[in-house]
Amino acid sequence: MTNSGSPSSGTNQASALSVMLEKYRLPLSKLFVGLILVLMIFTASRWHISPTTEWLLDSIALLLLLTACLGRVWCIMYIGGQKNTSVVTAGPYSMVRNPLYVFSFIGALGLVLMTHSIVIAALLLIFYIGIYPFVVAKEEANLQGLFGADYENYCAVTPRFVPSFKLYSTESKVPADIRRMEMSLFDSGCFVLAFIALTGIRLAHESGVIPVLFRLP
Repeated sequence: MTNSGSPSSGTNQASALSVMLEKYRLPLSKLFVGLILVLMIFTASRWHISPTTEWLLDSIALLLLLTACLGRVWCIMYIGGQKNTSVVTAGPYSMVRNPLYVFSFIGALGLVLMTHSIVIAALLLIFYIGIYPFVVAKEEANLQGLFGADYENYCAVTPRFVPSFKLYSTESKVPADIRRMEMSLFDSGCFVLAFIALTGIRLAHESGVIPVLFRLP
């Protein structure tokens, strides 16, 4: 199985843009989340959907958010005690090289689905495409520098972003980093808290407690 995201296709030396975006990834992410939060608080969807459709969309959104929450904890179970010490190839890392980013994206899709807004969905897609492929390229360049041929061999058979379920394999025991696990539980739980918050914002719009300044398609 070949993989277009292997180190030989560009991760052996990260570009200057990759280095910059990786360095400022967290501030940029916080700025983007802040922008989306403001839009969610003071705007509403222009689309008129039936209660049944709204229930269906919210149910799918909750399922995506729970998947993101549990998936990120699953990833930390495997990588928490081995980060930068060995090439992790078991569990979620056996199917895809960057499962933490995959699960985060799934969670973001869940939040966007609750807004019923194409504009917010487009902003999310632009942000991820514009930032994270470069961030991943820098991180993979670092890992190749640490592990050399072992990491190249892993990249040759494991997709970068789209999981291959037939590759799944696991281990009976993995080293654990309890502090990292605790932090992951808190971070991942924020996806579910966001569902509760967005539901509250929607109710506040409907009751007039929070004004809707304009409606987005």
